[in-house]
Amino acid sequence: MVTTSGFTNAPATRAILTFLVSASLATSILSLKPYLPLKPTPHLWPYLQLWRILTFQLAYTSSTELLFSAAIIYQLRVLERIWGSRKFASFVVASYGLCMAGTVSLGLVSKMLTLGWWGYIPSGMTAIIISLVAVWRRELPRLGGFKILLDDSSTSTRGIELSEKWTIYLLTAQLALSQFPYGLLPALVGWIVGNAWADELVPGGLVRWRVPGWIVGEDAAGKRGREQYEGLRRRLEEENQDGMREVSDGVARGRQGGQEERRGFLGGVGRYFGGGT
Repeated sequence: MVTTSGFTNAPATRAILTFLVSASLATSILSLKPYLPLKPTPHLWPYLQLWRILTFQLAYTSSTELLFSAAIIYQLRVLERIWGSRKFASFVVASYGLCMAGTVSLGLVSKMLTLGWWGYIPSGMTAIIISLVAVWRRELPRLGGFKILLDDSSTSTRGIELSEKWTIYLLTAQLALSQFPYGLLPALVGWIVGNAWADELVPGGLVRWRVPGWIVGEDAAGKRGREQYEGLRRRLEEENQDGMREVSDGVARGRQGGQEERRGFLGGVGRYFGGGT
């Protein structure tokens, strides 16, 4: 499905994947894993560690979740190629905030409804990645698929039809079930955020909001493009001027030659009838 290899034309995807892997490895090496997950009690109350709300999505504490997330992000680089780096980065930033607010709010509600039993929010970008999968599913049409037959009969038509996207769905399901049942909460929030974005139901016009161009290097690239375009325009103008000058000189020489030819012809006629040689 993806014809371009590597991270060609996908710098934002490469940056996100590099940051996620580096942050997860750093937290493991520095023994910071206990500071990543979020528990409403006691982290938010009574300890008032509100900074955990901003940081619990930055890294994973499990290598399994990190592996699934890295594989999904790599496959979703095609979405950046369709949207462009600036729109893709804008969605990730907006999704970070929406998933943060939705996961924390739903976690608090779940804790109250379960009388304190549901009091754990796992760390990692699970909600953001699944929101990307939800948008990717809407943006990319189904190109093909295959059927798994349920019996070996040559005339049988009973089977399970799968699209070419089944590998992404399988990895997404594995990611959502990695810390069952607690991983289902951020997965649900991410799926809701992604579909709400695709249907333009998010508040505040976030669908049309864009990060500054310099974050994804568009300003520098645009400046280089304008400079190249300006140089090309000047060269074309100079070539056009030289060409017009040559054409004008050719026309002038043609007119002068024609006048001389006419004068020579008329002079010969006059000499003929006048008896001259």
